[in-house]
Amino acid sequence: MEDEKLEKEIMEKDPEEINKIEEEEPVPEYERLLDLETLELVPNAEDFTCPVCIMGVSTNEGVTLRECLHSFCQPCLVSTIKFCEDAEVKCPYRDDEYTCDSTLQDREIRALIPLDLQEQLLARSIDLAEKRMGAKAFHCKTPDCKGWCVLEDNTNEFPCPVCGRNNCLNCQAIHGGVDCTSYQESLRWDSEVNVDQKETKETLQIMMKEGKAIKCPSCGAVIMKDTGCDWLCCFMCKIEICWITRGPRWGPKGNGDISGGCKCKVNGLKCHPMCNNCH
Repeated sequence: MEDEKLEKEIMEKDPEEINKIEEEEPVPEYERLLDLETLELVPNAEDFTCPVCIMGVSTNEGVTLRECLHSFCQPCLVSTIKFCEDAEVKCPYRDDEYTCDSTLQDREIRALIPLDLQEQLLARSIDLAEKRMGAKAFHCKTPDCKGWCVLEDNTNEFPCPVCGRNNCLNCQAIHGGVDCTSYQESLRWDSEVNVDQKETKETLQIMMKEGKAIKCPSCGAVIMKDTGCDWLCCFMCKIEICWITRGPRWGPKGNGDISGGCKCKVNGLKCHPMCNNCH
């Protein structure tokens, strides 16, 4: 009878008033989802067995990952983060037929581990990223500095964002206040007593032997190139150089003088069979 009475009262109400009441009524599920979005960790909505340690976990005592919705106990997730060897922490869920490829979000990781462990994880990720770049990565020459960059052919300097010192990419060293030609000349005299300069000298010699560096035909400064165009300009004396012939691009009269240059594209021919023909 009460239900019939309530239904009759609702039917007698004005339609606009009914709509107003419906708009004012809260939507519990929607509000719950909004609350979850603000949380760093999403708690499990029901009891479950952790797929890693096979221990029972009560409601709200574990964590449900946002990306894949797999649930785990907190200690297992902490161990997964702590012993992860990759830059990204993958979901630890796996069985005989399936391995989850989802990753933990940054806010989930921050909520699960202390600050010191977060810093270790960040340092490990940076080291992994540098190693994956291989020969294209340049590590700051300041001792114990973690800064590094990706080598580019059109860049001669690397102002380290970590220690603030300016690295010379051509010399693979820090020689503030001294130009590259003078620094490379000093290597001849100081390399016997200075360990760092000896290593730098050996590095430059190896790169020249492997064809990754040449001496400028004008000023003698060592110039490096890994990829890119076979035309380049000396960062010291500004002479244009043909990387393939190892000589000047133009003759003594400057740009356009083919009398003493590499003669690339003269009569439609390359200066050398290996030339990329981009100068």
